[in-house]
Amino acid sequence: MAAPDSAVARKQIVEIIGDCVFHALGLMETLQDERKALEEQDMDALKSVVDTKGKCVNDLRAMENARRNLCIAAGFPDGPDQMVHMLEWCDEGSVIGNCWQHLMDVATECNTLNITNGAIIRGRKQQIETSISIIRGGQPEMDTYNRSGREPQGHHLRSIAEA
Repeated sequence: MAAPDSAVARKQIVEIIGDCVFHALGLMETLQDERKALEEQDMDALKSVVDTKGKCVNDLRAMENARRNLCIAAGFPDGPDQMVHMLEWCDEGSVIGNCWQHLMDVATECNTLNITNGAIIRGRKQQIETSISIIRGGQPEMDTYNRSGREPQGHHLRSIAEA
């Protein structure tokens, strides 16, 4: 496969990144819907959102592979500096760079939302495990830490409320 010239590569990479931004914005909306479903404990909505989130992630992976392959075809090996080299080679007027930065900003927001949703899920899981432990007559594991911010060892546990 012959390497594309810079004008062709520029057109293709702008299209790919634009598609990525579109799908990343869809993922961001889906993550917001997931948080709402988690907060409302709406299992039907949550199932639907999880399915949509999986599709969004798969679409983004496919587009990332297309972007990576275009950069490789242009002669830039895969790696952390691949887009830097691509931008230096074919970006005119910072069009690609601005699109790329917008994508990175949306991806960062998606990551933040995903981390938050994960924390909600872990919190709910801990609540359920604590409830089950109490129902079974056991002692729930305390969510504790010591003054250095580490989990304490031994019998000197203090609950977060006591700290």
